[in-house]
Amino acid sequence: MSEHSEDLAKIVAYMKAHWPSTVKEEWQVGIDEYMNIAKKVVMEWSKDATFKSEFVRITGQSGSGKTSQLLPAVEAYYEKKGKSPVLVAARKFVEHHPHFREIVAEYGEKNLRKMTDEFATIMMFLVLKGLISLKCDLILDVTLLDPKMEAILVKMLKESGYDFWMTMIAVSPEITAHFLAQRDWRHTKETEDEFVRATQVALKFYADSFGEMSIVMWNVWDKNPVFDGRIKDALSVWQKYEAISSIPENYDVDEIREAKIEYLKVKV
Repeated sequence: MSEHSEDLAKIVAYMKAHWPSTVKEEWQVGIDEYMNIAKKVVMEWSKDATFKSEFVRITGQSGSGKTSQLLPAVEAYYEKKGKSPVLVAARKFVEHHPHFREIVAEYGEKNLRKMTDEFATIMMFLVLKGLISLKCDLILDVTLLDPKMEAILVKMLKESGYDFWMTMIAVSPEITAHFLAQRDWRHTKETEDEFVRATQVALKFYADSFGEMSIVMWNVWDKNPVFDGRIKDALSVWQKYEAISSIPENYDVDEIREAKIEYLKVKV
């Protein structure tokens, strides 16, 4: 078995273990079908991309505000640099499931994300691999995963000569639960616990193995980052904010988002 095949096997095994498909057996996707769908998505998404090998990771606990607060800031950062990145996020793959319509009809829109998690997470890595091989500028919007998965991602980036850095929202499981309770769908308790575990061990992995990598870390309710520097110095800061169990009752989400946008634009 080749090294790339071994990596693919690890990815599929991890995703199936943590987000197992519970749709009908005839609606589950085989590896050959995954590969064919991924090739089509890579071709579609790369059409309007720039190819300057920059990769920005948006991360934080599920529901923490990474998409609503950090994504607009990173998009503004790329826009100021004159780049057109491809956004890769698990939620974008749901509609590409070959049995999308049947799943909606059977389980309802409310349960769509939950029922397609395995498909979306496996597709995310396959499409990332294809886009990285093309050297597309990229934004990855996903929580931190187990170091085994993060190591595969970093290997792909380094092999293709990428400049990569991370921006993250640091929150506690209690705050995450607060945000998830407002959603129409939510992960299982086991999945949420895995995200919490993986965040800490993945940050330590990056601190130990890629300590000079840049990270900008925020909390949900402040305009300025709580940390901007090397990831090897960020773990203690994350642990401080991961221990905070509540957020201020009143804060202006729009002002905070705009402040994050302006901060990252200045970094260009």
